[in-house]
Amino acid sequence: MKLNFRIPAIVTLVAITVFSQTLLAQTGRPSTKVDVPFAFDYGNQHFAAGIYTVAMRDQNILTINGISRTAWAMIQAGYDPTAHNQGCVTFRKYGDRYFLTEFSPANASIHASVFESSSEQRVARDFRASHVVPSKVQIALLPNYGDKSMSR
Repeated sequence: MKLNFRIPAIVTLVAITVFSQTLLAQTGRPSTKVDVPFAFDYGNQHFAAGIYTVAMRDQNILTINGISRTAWAMIQAGYDPTAHNQGCVTFRKYGDRYFLTEFSPANASIHASVFESSSEQRVARDFRASHVVPSKVQIALLPNYGDKSMSR
């Protein structure tokens, strides 16, 4: 008798998981383009200035795609009660080095905080030793994402 009760419960859980992933694929995977005017680091990779597609693949992974490079990083997604009409990406600036820090998609109540990479941790440690505080730089997302090209 317990077996008969467990099967519908398991089927229901599987259906909820599949439905939530489908819903996430349709609405919860914000993806947009940003024109970054400076070179930056993302994870342990270095990116040149240019136009990049930034996308949340799920609640834990953010990807960034450029003409010649693609990377992903672990993120912590959070709720943002103030959805902004135009989203942005935020970089932490240490001297002349920039590190991707956050992604806030347009018209969404979520934002993604990128975990510090080991290279950023080393740079941050040097800055703290010098008693210098990094600055933050925000760049607005491009408004028309319908264009599939990655050229400037």
